[in-house]
Amino acid sequence: MFKLQTAYNNLTVSQTKAIQFLLGIFLLFAASQISIPLKPVPITLQTVAVMLIGLTYTPFVAVSTVTTWILAGALGLPVFAGYAAGIGGNTTGYLFGFICAVFVMSLIQQKYKLKSFIGISITCLIGTLIIFAFGIIWLAGIIGLKPALTFGVLPFILPGMVKIVVLSSIIK
Repeated sequence: MFKLQTAYNNLTVSQTKAIQFLLGIFLLFAASQISIPLKPVPITLQTVAVMLIGLTYTPFVAVSTVTTWILAGALGLPVFAGYAAGIGGNTTGYLFGFICAVFVMSLIQQKYKLKSFIGISITCLIGTLIIFAFGIIWLAGIIGLKPALTFGVLPFILPGMVKIVVLSSIIK
């Protein structure tokens, strides 16, 4: 373990960012495959991965990581929930919300260096609200506002709160 820590400490900043970038893409892929298949949008652990990236990466690396993962899926690689690929469906708004959420969350972390459970939780809540906003806007264009709220937000409120509490506790 000591040798691994020493090796990590000897990496350059660009090498560390490259490792974060690759690990983040893998984390997003793996978290996407852990899901509860609801319609029109499944519950996954993607948001946990997004929040973790937003809390621990710089804004540039966070946005680059999430954008690359989305582009991989858009280009046909099966990286989304259920090994799906492609964008334009019901979940597209949430995916674009991920980019904005990691950017805002990483800016907050970079500026305020929040370490308390409350600070981390509020940052995660802000990220979650951004994801919901993008998701609702997109989904409402497909199925209407009321169904978008009913099926695209309400089932996710309690799981979202649980994810925030668990992630904040782990990071704290």
